[in-house]
Amino acid sequence: MSHLPSSFDGAEQDVDEMTFLEKMTFHCKQQPLVPLGTLATTVAVILAAQNVRSGNKRKAQKYFRWRVGLQGATLVALVAGSFIYGTSQKERQSKEDALREKAKLREKLWIQELERRDEETQLRKKRAELARSRAKELEQETQGLQQELRDLQAKTSSSK
Repeated sequence: MSHLPSSFDGAEQDVDEMTFLEKMTFHCKQQPLVPLGTLATTVAVILAAQNVRSGNKRKAQKYFRWRVGLQGATLVALVAGSFIYGTSQKERQSKEDALREKAKLREKLWIQELERRDEETQLRKKRAELARSRAKELEQETQGLQQELRDLQAKTSSSK
């Protein structure tokens, strides 16, 4: 079956075909809490390392605890985002399938319409051909009658 152009063509690039930066941007837009959690965790680790280096054990311990909490929150965001995105992916796939089915139906209906129009055109051509042949017959009949009329007029005028 032929592929009909659609306004949805090329709207979403396949993830496998994206560059690394495009993939990163795509996934960050898809699950924005994960990069934020990762960034916050990184900041907590850096602050903890600075406090360990400076000898401030209490603050270092506090930042390590923050790191664990932020890592947990990031993991929860990752799992929740995957669940939500997975669900929306399935919904999107089912919508795409429905759109494909609708497009196939439209294409089928369009083909039927074209076939109907073609049949009408063929029928009109046949009617036109019949009308032309009938007109030709009538023209010949008219010419024959006119010839008879002339012959009769000639006989009538010669008999007077």
